[in-house]
Amino acid sequence: MLHTISTWFNSAQATAIVAFLITIIPMVWKLIKPIIDEKIKTEKNTQVKQGLELGEKLADTIVPEMAVMAGLSKSDRKKEAVRFVNANLTSQGFNFDDQTLLGLVEKAYQAYKQTGGDNHMPKTTEAPELITETMITPETNIKEGEANE
Repeated sequence: MLHTISTWFNSAQATAIVAFLITIIPMVWKLIKPIIDEKIKTEKNTQVKQGLELGEKLADTIVPEMAVMAGLSKSDRKKEAVRFVNANLTSQGFNFDDQTLLGLVEKAYQAYKQTGGDNHMPKTTEAPELITETMITPETNIKEGEANE
């Protein structure tokens, strides 16, 4: 009889522990899950922010270089700038869509324009004017020399 009671008591203890764990685990999960989700969201936001800041710096670097390239059309310059920013961000582990990259490049271009670097047309230098040589004669030399005295 003592053996039966101790078996039943051990069984009741095990059942109580299982019931307690079945109750406690979901309750703790419900309390902790929002905290974990918020932490994950914060980390993702921080990573996106860092990626955008790096993208802005890269765009600020490439836009002035692209603006003076006479061999590329305006759309080719923009495509090349987007490709440059995307390649560098991808190498750093960031992945942004094309609209975001276009926005970064456009923002950098507008900032470049505000600083006086607007370059709708590539800079070209005009050919120097031909200077016709005048004949220097002793008479002109003397006249100029007398005028200087």
